[in-house]
Amino acid sequence: MGYGYHLSNCCRWFQFWSIPNLWRAKQELLGLNVDTQSHMPNLSDLSFEDIRPYHNEEVNEVLKGVVEKPSFFELIQYLFPNLTAEQVVASFRKIHTTREFQAQYIHQAIRTMISSSISDLTFSGFENLDPQEPCLFISNHRDIILDSALLNVLLFEEGFETTQIAIGDNLMVSPLVTDLMKLNKSFVVFRNLSPQQLLAASDQLSHYIRHVITDRIDSVWIAQRGGRTKDGHDQTQPALLKMLMRSGDSDVSASLKPLKIVPMTVSYEYEPCDYLKVEELYHRDHDLPYQKDDKLAMVLGIREPKGRVHLEVGKPLGHELDGLSGNRNEQIREVCQILDQHIHRQYRLWPINWVAADLISGKNEFQAHYTEEDRAKFVQYVSNRIAHISGDSEALRERMYQLYAQPIFNSARR
Repeated sequence: MGYGYHLSNCCRWFQFWSIPNLWRAKQELLGLNVDTQSHMPNLSDLSFEDIRPYHNEEVNEVLKGVVEKPSFFELIQYLFPNLTAEQVVASFRKIHTTREFQAQYIHQAIRTMISSSISDLTFSGFENLDPQEPCLFISNHRDIILDSALLNVLLFEEGFETTQIAIGDNLMVSPLVTDLMKLNKSFVVFRNLSPQQLLAASDQLSHYIRHVITDRIDSVWIAQRGGRTKDGHDQTQPALLKMLMRSGDSDVSASLKPLKIVPMTVSYEYEPCDYLKVEELYHRDHDLPYQKDDKLAMVLGIREPKGRVHLEVGKPLGHELDGLSGNRNEQIREVCQILDQHIHRQYRLWPINWVAADLISGKNEFQAHYTEEDRAKFVQYVSNRIAHISGDSEALRERMYQLYAQPIFNSARR
């Protein structure tokens, strides 16, 4: 999702910036009428215009512009090969809400992606959700597009409203992509800002999420960390919770409870973009320059085979947020641990995860969970994947094994 850079910076810089300076930064950067003596900005003072998705009354006009953008019909031909340009333009004229756009186009597009790259999609835990109560899905993050897209397609099919999606501005790679994401209920998380801007943006984001949930507009999906997990270790960043609390009570439990946090886990048999993740980590391990390509990761994440995929949602955190101990930072770390325990417990372990764990240890401790054929296929799979990467093959192989084995190590801690 890509919010981690500015969240971590917000937390680090908060100790250096006084509250009056923060409000003055807001006034400058967002045009707010803020009293510097106040302890918290009023919601009515905040503008969400630069981050929100499109409203229903804007949808039809935006769609008229979408059909004029370069490469739109190439995308349509890929996703909907049986439709002509004239049919698409005619149908767009009749769409006036986000729900209609999702029902007629987004749902089918995601289902097309699923049928071409996922052998079996399963899910569980939806009985824990109340259709009348918006919630905050805090999810592990393995794929740029599909993590939230899979949740929304399943919610749609099960009769729930779809969620709004937090997405980094680094993924707005073109005007067409930006429009399509905002039509699909995505809101923007800004990155690479100055320290003053980071603080203001964090406040804006926090208030927006709380507004959407507590005013019963929509549920929200957000990743547990900034950027996708590269090493297989799904871990909630304290900076996320600190951001969420900026719009709430100073008490950790009282601030987080109204958000109705639901832990979510998506488990891919074959990790999306696994060789790109290993390549990035290898470069980091060896202090080598590396240029990420988010557009390539988006495309490969959609197209490459992922085998079986399972998505599970837990129960909203409630009583677990009572009785937190220690100071504020210690309580936030405790909530992170609670979320991680749920996310790890909900992870569906596949045979190749057990294989990878045994390959790392050099033992056969988990051989009851896989066959010799599973082991041989995975070893060959890894060889094929690391062939895409320049570097020491053994080091790359170990990194790939670690990526797939980490869910086993996490499950041992729960």
